[in-house]
Parts: sequence; C-alpha cells; structure tokens
Amino acid sequence: MQLIGADRPANLTDADISLFSSVVACDVEDPAAAVDALRPLNANIVGGLAFRDLCIEPLAAVGEALAFPCVSRLTARITRNKDLCREQLRRAKLPQPASLLAEGRAEAQEFLEKTAPGPWIVKPRDGMGSANVDLVRSPDELESALVGRPEGVPFLVEEFVPGPEYSADGLALGGRPVIVALAQKSVGPRFVETGHRIPADISAAQSEDVQEQVERALLAVGLTQGLFHVEFWLTEAGVVLGEIHARPGGAFIPTMAEYVRPGLELYGMYVDDALGVEPSHMPAVSRSAGMRHIIVEPPGRLVSVSGWEGAVSAQEVIAARLSVKPGDEIAPVCWSADRHGFVVIEGASGAEVDARLEQIRDRIAFEVTSADQPNVHGDE
Repeated sequence: MQLIGADRPANLTDADISLFSSVVACDVEDPAAAVDALRPLNANIVGGLAFRDLCIEPLAAVGEALAFPCVSRLTARITRNKDLCREQLRRAKLPQPASLLAEGRAEAQEFLEKTAPGPWIVKPRDGMGSANVDLVRSPDELESALVGRPEGVPFLVEEFVPGPEYSADGLALGGRPVIVALAQKSVGPRFVETGHRIPADISAAQSEDVQEQVERALLAVGLTQGLFHVEFWLTEAGVVLGEIHARPGGAFIPTMAEYVRPGLELYGMYVDDALGVEPSHMPAVSRSAGMRHIIVEPPGRLVSVSGWEGAVSAQEVIAARLSVKPGDEIAPVCWSADRHGFVVIEGASGAEVDARLEQIRDRIAFEVTSADQPNVHGDE
C-alpha cells in the first residue's frame, strides 16, 4: 500500500509528510488544477479522501478522471450547496426547516413574512466554519444581516432550528453508512463551535433515530464512499438533520472516536473496505474524549499567557496548541479560523472529561489590554 497526499505548496511547507509515500503540491481547491497535477500518477488507486470542504469537489473530479472510487461529482455538488442538500433531504421525507435560496433582499423579506414569526438564519449557500452566519430575530434585522454580502451572489435564508447541536461521524462500508461516533457540540457567539465531546449524552432511542435518519440522508445524497460528518439537532419534535459533509469531522473528532472505542482504526476500516477486505469488528464505546477551542477575550492586544504549559502537560491531554502569543492582536471570533487554540483530552466518562476540561481552562490566564495601548513586548 502507498499513501499519496496532495495539498497546496504553502500548506506543505511545515507539514509532517513522513507517513506518505509521495506528496503532490498543487491547488487542491481547483478541480482542473488538481486533475492536471494528479493525472500523471502511475498507480492503481483504490480510493481517495478529502479533508477540507473546498477539496471535496476537486477530489470528485480527480476520482472521475483517474477512475477510482470516491465521492461522486453530483454528491459533492449537493453536499457543498446547503440549499440542494436541504431539498434532497425533503424528497427523502426527512424533517427539514423551511429554507430559500434568495437572489436578494426582496425575496428574503417575502420568505420571512411567509414563515413568521421566526427567528431565521441567513448564511452563504456553500459557506464553512460558521463564516457569515447571522441570526435574524425579526424582519427589521434582515437589512443588517445582508450588509457585506457579495452583490449578486445568492444566499440561504432558513428557519432557525432550536435545540442542542450534535454530529454523527462515520464511514461507508460496502456502500452503507456506519456511524462510529456521536458527538455533542458547544457553540459560542455567531454559532462558532467551541467544543465537542464523545459520546454524546443522548438516549438509546434517540441514537436509533439518528442512525436511521443519517443512513437515509446519506443514501439520499448518494454518499456511499468514504467518510462523513453529519450535523443534527435534537428538538422537541425529534431529530432534525443539518449539514452533510463528505469528509471526516474536524476538531479531532476521528482521533477522539478512536480513544472512546479502544482498538478502533477508523482509516484502517476505510482502507479494508476499499480493498474489499471484510471490516474488523467495531470495538464498543468504553471511554470518553472531548476537546475545547481556546478563545481569548476580550479583543485587544495579548500581553501575557500564564499556566498554559502546566495545564496541557497533564497525562489525559491528547493534543494541545496555542496559536497566539504575547504581542498579538486579538480580534473578535467571527468564524472558526479566528479561534486561538485547542485542548483535546480523554477520560473514563463524559462527566470526567467535562470536569477536566473545566480544570484546564481555569488554570490558563490571558492578560489582554486595549489594542491602542503601547506594545510592551516591542513586536511590530
């Protein structure tokens, strides 16, 4: 077996590529460029995975050009465009919020009037990382939600779904979806994710409902190859599916899935399936794992950080990174790329993981001053 990777040259500068047989530097977010760069590969390719939303459609194009099984171009297009995905799930008789791909303010205003009293969500049809997502509580707030959106580009407006948020992660085995992890999610302002924990605190009956709806949804959009990440809410009326991603979940979800199921090799299961090998038995859930994004507040200039090294040196810490340093400007967190670091831990139970994450958070202190204060560290 050989593992061939591909990514943009800038992303490969400091990347650890020791596990790859070879790596191709190319624009993996451009279908034509990716096909041109990978077409010369002299290999019997048995499968392919994308790990970022903007790489899903290029992967589908490469798979079609090189004739190896992966997400199809149609499935990639449906899952990357939220309005198309919503419509496909409605056709499969799955509960979905009312939504509209609006061409402009007038259409959006009419939709709000028809679906009152709200609230509603306004967001890009193909966005990611919670970027440019606005909550509109009344029709009077629509105007401010449209400020800064590209002129002439359609946007999605849909009913707000109340209730806690979760995700289902897994892979297709023999063309059928298999869930390996149910994670509960925490979110902050502007719906930016602030943490995840596996397993989620949901009942056996709710888990069965999620399993049934996720399988129907993935088959409805044609996602029968590779890994998936499906977001959903638990509402008073039951499960409501959100976005479907033809990629593994971010935020260390695959890593945590392997910690909570000791012996699980998620990508090993994918490779076995690609090779036609009978998949190994799914290990049972016997532990818990969780992660929390670091968000420094308030905005301003970061003066100092204390307690970080001691907090993340604990035995239960799986991974940790702080992406800001004294002297950096701290901007408000408006989408996922604005977050300032993360901590991933494991534990015997969900309660233990939650408690440990709280303890780690309480041991880390950030001193932030107003951005217009002098920079005592002398950084430019």
